[in-house]
Amino acid sequence: MRGGYATALNEALALGCKSLQILPYARHHAPSAEELSSFSAARSAAKLQLLVHSRFVPSLASSDFVRRDRSIKHLANELILTTALGGDAFVIHGGAYSPDSSLDEGVKLFARSVIMAVEQSSCRIPLLLENVPGGGRRMGGSLEDLARLQDALKPSLPNIGVCLDTAHAYAAGYDCSSAEGALKFLARAHRLLGFDAVRAFHLNDSRALLGSHREHHEHWGKGRLGSEGLKALLDREEFARTPGILETPKDGPDADRLNLEFARRLSV
Repeated sequence: MRGGYATALNEALALGCKSLQILPYARHHAPSAEELSSFSAARSAAKLQLLVHSRFVPSLASSDFVRRDRSIKHLANELILTTALGGDAFVIHGGAYSPDSSLDEGVKLFARSVIMAVEQSSCRIPLLLENVPGGGRRMGGSLEDLARLQDALKPSLPNIGVCLDTAHAYAAGYDCSSAEGALKFLARAHRLLGFDAVRAFHLNDSRALLGSHREHHEHWGKGRLGSEGLKALLDREEFARTPGILETPKDGPDADRLNLEFARRLSV
């Protein structure tokens, strides 16, 4: 978003993408109604699937009422922007529960906060819970955690889904580097979350050690995941139209193109 909505869209089109993930707004920049409507029309004409990712780390499960209330207002505002942008889905992390709290209480507060934000924003766009590297009080590292968050929201938000991040899964202890490991991870996700719950992927290699709970995204082919597990995911017929987002490092002008080429070679 550094260059604005139009720049992000043009970059995606130049790379031949079919899906695009953006933040709802650039840092310290409140978008105008004209910017939002212009992007929405251009994205619709380009027929790109659009995911919008929460720009902030939420405190939706915090026991601190002031902090939680601030997070609810931030989320409601981001959902309003996502609707104006014409987003197809909104990706969010579970965040962490407070030191004086528990996972059970954190799940309840998170669900209550998300539902309040959805009601305040009148948002009808599907929310996707993303798995995280886990560790400590962070919620959503394990698929069991993710299922608890999803189950807590489903009665009020029946269209809730998940976005699975390969680098986060690896850091959380799921070895997706082999075809067998990737398919086991996927089978467990289907069993715990539901076959139709997985609506998007963040396809990232990782420098982090297996089970380290560290977040170190890496270029494909230079990290610990490699091609075998990625190919196993890309070959799954049920995900033929599911967006796969690359969040690999942008450390050079050709970085996105090279990572896309790596993934596209495997999906042929």
